[in-house]
Amino acid sequence: MSDARDDEALGWAGDDDPTLAPEGVPGGPGAPAAPRGRGPRRGESAPAAPRTVLDEAEDAEDRAADRELEEAERASAQLSSAALIGLGVLGGVYLLYTIGWVVFFSRYEMATVVTFGVFSDLIARTLAIAAAPLWFVATLLVTQRRDLRYRFLWLVIGVLVLVPWPFLIGGGA
Repeated sequence: MSDARDDEALGWAGDDDPTLAPEGVPGGPGAPAAPRGRGPRRGESAPAAPRTVLDEAEDAEDRAADRELEEAERASAQLSSAALIGLGVLGGVYLLYTIGWVVFFSRYEMATVVTFGVFSDLIARTLAIAAAPLWFVATLLVTQRRDLRYRFLWLVIGVLVLVPWPFLIGGGA
């Protein structure tokens, strides 16, 4: 008795009423009557209905959505621990470069009279100080969709190019 009540809870009254089926569904009001005795035999499949342009468009849309999902999953993939440590080390090097340029330029006094030469020197100092963090951030942003090796290549190039040579040599002391 409990089995009948359990099965009854899983359905609605009139679920098997053929007049409630949507049109085009076998057994629905607009569907042609199936010939009696002429169904697919056991082990045989029913003949495939011809594909319409709408079916093909929906399939193409599904494939495109699947490709976009796969690309999004690849793009949002987590970096490995070694890659994160490498990025941290390179970020620390860029931070040290910035501090090196600040220390080097803080040894000099600024001129009180603002001329074109003083103004251009101030711009050059500001760009030298900002070059390392700008290179680091720009490399991370520009290469975010590229391979990780490509990102590290550009970060290492920046480490080699942006060295604060005046600070390392000790000039201006």
